[in-house]
Amino acid sequence: MPLGSSYWKLWTSSGFSNLADGVFSIALPLVAIQLTQSPSLIAGLVVAARLPWLVFALTAGALADRLDRRTLMLVANLVRAILLLALVAVLLLGISSIWALYCVAFLVGVSETIYDTSAQSILPQIVQRDQLSRANGRLYAVELTANQFAGPLSAEC
Repeated sequence: MPLGSSYWKLWTSSGFSNLADGVFSIALPLVAIQLTQSPSLIAGLVVAARLPWLVFALTAGALADRLDRRTLMLVANLVRAILLLALVAVLLLGISSIWALYCVAFLVGVSETIYDTSAQSILPQIVQRDQLSRANGRLYAVELTANQFAGPLSAEC
């Protein structure tokens, strides 16, 4: 039985969203090298980007349970886009600092946590109960592949 167009829209948007996360995870330290030569400050960016998963995962789950998941996903991606555009503007104007990168990394991480949690939570609304296992596996596969493999690989090219 096919998973349906709603599922494939979610799968595609999740793939692109996680691809951007993967690119961001490689690009951010490369930008930081232009601002500081401190290995600990550059490594701290990775911590700042991953910390929201530890700190906000339960809150993101509660939000996904109480609010419209589609809206949460849209807002999370919109916030990420605005943050990245602001970062580009700051970099182009030459007024950036390592601390601005820390703020952006943390806030993008919060948005990523909300988006990915909402994407997983919306599955029961868009696929049949007997298709949940297959749909969840495919969604997780595209998230992992885009975030951990394709995104970092495309950032290095």
